[in-house]
Amino acid sequence: MKKKIFTLSIILFMLFSIWSINEVLLRKGQNSGGDKSSTRDIEEDVNSINIKEDEDLTKRAQIENKTEEDTLISQEEVKEDTKIEDIKREEYVIVKTFNTQLPNSIIEDIKYDKYSISYNYFLILSKNINIREKPTTNSKVLGKGSYFEKINIIEAVKGENIKKYGDDIWYKVFWKEADQIKYGYVFSLLGEAREFQFNKMVESLNILKDQVENNKTAYIANYKNRNGKAPLYKGTTTDDYGERRYQSAPAYTKPTVRSLFRYIPDGTLVSILDKKEGFYKINTLDFQGDYWVPKKFISFRNSIKNLKKVIVVDRKNQNEGVFQYEEGKWNLLSYVFATTGEKSKYKLETALGYFMAIERKPKFLYFKDGTREIAGYAPYAIRFMGGSYIHGVPVSFKMINDKRVDPGMREYLFTIGTVPRSHRCVRNYTSHAKFLYDWIEIGESAVIVIE
Repeated sequence: MKKKIFTLSIILFMLFSIWSINEVLLRKGQNSGGDKSSTRDIEEDVNSINIKEDEDLTKRAQIENKTEEDTLISQEEVKEDTKIEDIKREEYVIVKTFNTQLPNSIIEDIKYDKYSISYNYFLILSKNINIREKPTTNSKVLGKGSYFEKINIIEAVKGENIKKYGDDIWYKVFWKEADQIKYGYVFSLLGEAREFQFNKMVESLNILKDQVENNKTAYIANYKNRNGKAPLYKGTTTDDYGERRYQSAPAYTKPTVRSLFRYIPDGTLVSILDKKEGFYKINTLDFQGDYWVPKKFISFRNSIKNLKKVIVVDRKNQNEGVFQYEEGKWNLLSYVFATTGEKSKYKLETALGYFMAIERKPKFLYFKDGTREIAGYAPYAIRFMGGSYIHGVPVSFKMINDKRVDPGMREYLFTIGTVPRSHRCVRNYTSHAKFLYDWIEIGESAVIVIE
């Protein structure tokens, strides 16, 4: 009897200890602006040290009136303004015309248009560039362009050859200045010509739609290795294709763990072809070949049977299109700038591929890079692989009297849509992230990342 009482006491003590630990974690979450996430749901730093720099660049751009609202002319204005359409053509050799059009198969049904966006634009990647009257270095300076500013672009022409760069291509651009539209030329190597790759977006939509309609779909599930660690690949944690072991599943060439394998990351959409002795035979749109994946890494939870909503992220141009399938056609609901993950020593780029819209969170917490200290949160998040989300502008907590205090959500960052700056995630303006959060339907939605 005494042994039974002693054993029961030990069990009660252990249960109390677990409860106490959870209470501590809960209180920590509450100090973080009321979020009750446990460490199990906190992500590693998705923003690294760039947020402070992004905030500083944003303040400067707002002071100098260099934001999209200040200088970029929207696509609607471009369509409607005959002065823009019938510009005077100078006697220069035109190398390329920038005139992206929405494919005829797509219905434009814009539901979000908070920011001035153009199908074609020039991203300035040098400090204080000169915008000149002609494509020569000795012509009149009509305006100045700032680092990360976006202005409209018309065409590429042959102008003065700048020996330092060995190039003679200039871009004809136009921009708003107060209530006027101005035209000029910028040397091509001072930035990048960008566009919305609607044709490529639509191609990816149709490929995925066909895959879903003609196959039984599922997705790889190993968020934070919760379904087990994949085996080491030749003694390392990265396979020959650059995929990481963490948050991935092993995909074998045969239904045995003794065969060759590669890694497939969490969230990847797959088609089920067969099953055998603890394995599912699958293929995926992300690469060629059929593979066998242990059943514990395959999830049918909310698996897509009828694909209706897709977010297409363009990693090359740092923008995204949002599409909804209705009455046999894809509708474009929004097209916006976005910022993807940076490939660097301490960060990971956003992976290319076809992914499940797995879950949504009103916000998720993240640790400061390399620590277990909660640094902040990202609002209106949609998780599509591992710890990768589409989300709004990140918020850094302030420390007041040793407590984390939420300073409130931020709507805008000047650096959104410029160059990769996050850690795997896809940053959006917070209002657009909220639009996506309210619109997305888990089980009928996907995320595609193209180049």
